[in-house]
Amino acid sequence: MQSNPPLDEVVLFELPSNEYAEQLLLDALSDHVAWLQAGDEASVVGVLLGSDELDLARLLRCVQSWLKRSGLLALRFEVDGRTYVLEAPLPALAFG
Repeated sequence: MQSNPPLDEVVLFELPSNEYAEQLLLDALSDHVAWLQAGDEASVVGVLLGSDELDLARLLRCVQSWLKRSGLLALRFEVDGRTYVLEAPLPALAFG
């Protein structure tokens, strides 16, 4: 058993404020081991991925749903040493 998980098992989400970071922790990440690092210009939420190979996909879908509810348009996240942008889903267009 490993005592320290490798860094590629951690996802870091950058939020524009401590308030948004706390909301993300409380609303969307209750099923994960997660923590918050508050900063002056941004806050970071770290999430430890589980051993299930689909955990990252489920996590990103959950955070994307939270994004839509939060009113934020997008946020940056880092996994495996690379930075990505996760966007809130676009509203469905009504044709008629």
